[in-house]
Amino acid sequence: MNINNSFEQSQIRFDKNFNTLNENKKSVQATNSSFGETLKNCIDDVNSKQIEADKYTNAFVRGDNVNIDEVMIKGEEASLSLQFLAKTRDQLVEAYKELTRMQL
Repeated sequence: MNINNSFEQSQIRFDKNFNTLNENKKSVQATNSSFGETLKNCIDDVNSKQIEADKYTNAFVRGDNVNIDEVMIKGEEASLSLQFLAKTRDQLVEAYKELTRMQL
């Protein structure tokens, strides 16, 4: 296994995913969706990342032609997405609590 080749492939995948993320961000900004729809889309995205990570893990365990670096990358993407979603939820709940404590 050539480490430099694997690193270059991972970098290319990261660049493609980053570009896709920017395109998705632009498309979300272009549509006038409600806050609830945006939140639901984010949750669905995290869920799909979790499912994809599970598929890669199961394929690796079965012995299919899947590299360990792909499995680890998908697992980390899913983990980071879930952590980000949990942090966002915590901040939203805290903001809601702060708003309810405000006196008018």
